[in-house]
Amino acid sequence: MTGVGPRGWVDDAPGPLRGRGNPAAREVRVSGRRAFLRGAGLALLLAGFGGPARRAAAAIEARHEGYTARTSLLFGLFRFATAGVIDERVDHAAGRYQVAIAGQGAEVTTRVESEGVLRGGRWTPTRTATRFVVYGRESRAQTQYDLTRRTVEFHSRQETFLLRRLRVVDDTLTLPDTPVDDVFSAILNYAGGRWPPEPDGTFHTLVVRRRRAADEGPDDVEKAYRAELVPFILRIEVDPHTGKSSGLFDLTRFSSWARESEPARIVFGPDRRPEAITCSLILGTSVAIRMGPGVSAAPSPGASPSPGAERPAP
Repeated sequence: MTGVGPRGWVDDAPGPLRGRGNPAAREVRVSGRRAFLRGAGLALLLAGFGGPARRAAAAIEARHEGYTARTSLLFGLFRFATAGVIDERVDHAAGRYQVAIAGQGAEVTTRVESEGVLRGGRWTPTRTATRFVVYGRESRAQTQYDLTRRTVEFHSRQETFLLRRLRVVDDTLTLPDTPVDDVFSAILNYAGGRWPPEPDGTFHTLVVRRRRAADEGPDDVEKAYRAELVPFILRIEVDPHTGKSSGLFDLTRFSSWARESEPARIVFGPDRRPEAITCSLILGTSVAIRMGPGVSAAPSPGASPSPGAERPAP
């Protein structure tokens, strides 16, 4: 990923807040903060979600597809859109994959990368890096998996949008004997039939995230943070009208603005690749993402606040 440091991804978010006495300004800050936090989880979901494969060589699959994301904040008070590309390269002979997404909209930039290898018959991540910028607020994170030493390093730095409180994580965990994925490896494993379901039909794995309280608020901080491995469960169902498969999953694994009672939904195509993602977050936020063939990767219009609302200060 462009600009990735060897130890970390510095998540230095907002600059000085202005217009504290202006309710509209406060609302914009909340909306930008929500988009900022949500982006980490949602951008991760986009990578690896390309459409039908085009074989670049006998043992190599390469995909280059577009995606769009439309967000409604504060019950529609603010709306913005981003568009970008998803690049994926899977070398079956070498047992390696690389996935990258790059998205852009007015005041919004997204960049995510993942690399992994084939181990024990399933794809396993070796590196995940993310960078998100919303209205000048930047968030960075990097996860490094050492499959030989059986450890995972997690580095992130975030600043809460309203009060500019820091959440910093520099931690190392021991990898368990059970599978650990990032979103990209999970999608590749599901699409390739390398992720066997449980007896009840659900799909289980583990993911790495910042440890946080279940009731964490948008500006709540702790003196120190640790990383943790948490279960990721995908529940698949079939739409009786369209015949398409869709999956429900707990977005709190990626965003503190999500709630377990409001799972995100993924709609899969015939190739078991996601075609669309929808989710509902707190404070009237909704997100709709489309990806695959025919989806334009051209830059899209940016935020469009309602009359009278102002953008957050840089």
